[in-house]
Amino acid sequence: MDVCAKLRRILGMKKIGHAGTLDPMAEGVLPVALGLATKDVDKVGAEGKVYEAGMLLGTETDTEDITGSVLRQYEGSWPGETAIREAILSFEGGYDQMTPMYSARKVNGKKLYEYARAGREVERKTKHIEISSMEILEIQPPHVRFRVSCSKGTYIRTLCKDIGERLGCGACMESLLRLSVGSYSADSALRLAEVEKKAAEGALDSDLRIEAPTAVALGKFDGTHMGHQFLLKELKKTAQEMHLRTMVLILKFGNTGILTDAEHRQKFYDLGIDYVIELPFTEELRSMSARDFLEKLLIGRYRMKAIVAGQDVSFGYAKQGNADYLHEHEAEYGYTVKLIDKIKIDFAAEENGEGKIIHRQDHKGPENTAEKGEQEISSTLLRKELAKGDMLHVTRLLGSPYAISGTVIHGRRLGSGSLRLPTINIPVPETILLPPKGVYAVTVRLADEKGSFEKSRPMRGIANLGERPTVPVKGDEKRQVLLEAHVFSENGDWYDRPARVELRYYIRPEEKFADMEALKTHLQEEDIPAAERFFNEKSIESSI
Repeated sequence: MDVCAKLRRILGMKKIGHAGTLDPMAEGVLPVALGLATKDVDKVGAEGKVYEAGMLLGTETDTEDITGSVLRQYEGSWPGETAIREAILSFEGGYDQMTPMYSARKVNGKKLYEYARAGREVERKTKHIEISSMEILEIQPPHVRFRVSCSKGTYIRTLCKDIGERLGCGACMESLLRLSVGSYSADSALRLAEVEKKAAEGALDSDLRIEAPTAVALGKFDGTHMGHQFLLKELKKTAQEMHLRTMVLILKFGNTGILTDAEHRQKFYDLGIDYVIELPFTEELRSMSARDFLEKLLIGRYRMKAIVAGQDVSFGYAKQGNADYLHEHEAEYGYTVKLIDKIKIDFAAEENGEGKIIHRQDHKGPENTAEKGEQEISSTLLRKELAKGDMLHVTRLLGSPYAISGTVIHGRRLGSGSLRLPTINIPVPETILLPPKGVYAVTVRLADEKGSFEKSRPMRGIANLGERPTVPVKGDEKRQVLLEAHVFSENGDWYDRPARVELRYYIRPEEKFADMEALKTHLQEEDIPAAERFFNEKSIESSI
């Protein structure tokens, strides 16, 4: 369908489906499912629908609407208003409706409209439909407008034709507006232009809903560190036990984080989470009461049946919602609460300097206090270690190396020219938090044809994170943060390819050099040997 094709382009997603086809001349609500939600789209499409229809009396066409060829034109006087009203209302309840030839239903594996366009009429069956209510909005013969609430599979074109036959003057549909499909109404629907605008602004998640029952994790999830990952394992376990889908609801404060928005979302999917919803912490969200947050968002919009959270969970105005609040309303709303203690790390407990992860679940009182040297794993601790440039600690906290990804661009060709050390250059996103500028031992991965780094082989090297230039170059006054990486043993044409540079070890701060020869000497005699020592002492696997 054209709408789905346009959405695939706007959202960059392949898996998109819709609930219920609209007639070509119709407008209105079309529920659209993204990703995993396509599994639930048929359930939405099976719900009742509400339409506002315009009917043209006295005209019969082959398509049963005004777009078709006229088969008969009535020349008599119009039925009276009472007769028209009675004819319309007589269709309330159930009746067996004949499927129109111009429709997408299949006969012998072929859509009916394909037969119709070939000039063939085939035998077809009636389908029982239910019309729960009819409301007449306007009668101005030959024009009539009415609102109809009906079941799935009802053709409003055919309903207009059937009303015309009952009146004896014939009729066809001249306009159609779908007002709602189940709980999805025109009031909350977005036009394609609005979808495109919100997607570009990163604000589309605020309009998304979930149909399948969910187990929810709620929080900021900055960096998705090991503490978060432990919580997500419990979320998946709970969801599996209760036959639920997993969902992470991210409350976004500010525009910077350890990862870009796209990388953050992808990390959740890589960890096996079904749905990821990100809500900017707007004034509306900040002032929302705890009850509205629980009732309208978590339960109403996201169908929460279980919540897995830390002991310090908070939501709603002035943090009125907390662990006690969730337990207090557990029976009232019929959900399950599972609270998780924070895990800790002792950076001094392992000889390799990475730190030992400690978790003492379900202990109370003194047993759950931190031992000497232990610290709670948190976004605050992660940011602190990142700011220090302790990449071993950062790697341990994240469960994987801190990385900067992007498309390889052309630099000033100093590496392959004057330095004779070919480099790949990646612009650094403005929205991510950075470690200190300087030189790092790194591993570089190149994406496969699908854009994935998952199975990419890591290549060892060094990289400079900092403002360009590090050597004064006449006419190069414009400065930008750039990551320039040199791979030790390999070289290739990697321009315009997605690359991921993993910062493993901080060697030294960024420096300025008098000329290229001084920079080259320092790289070859100091930086490259320091990186090689690091890799010789610590295998890549041990630092993940």
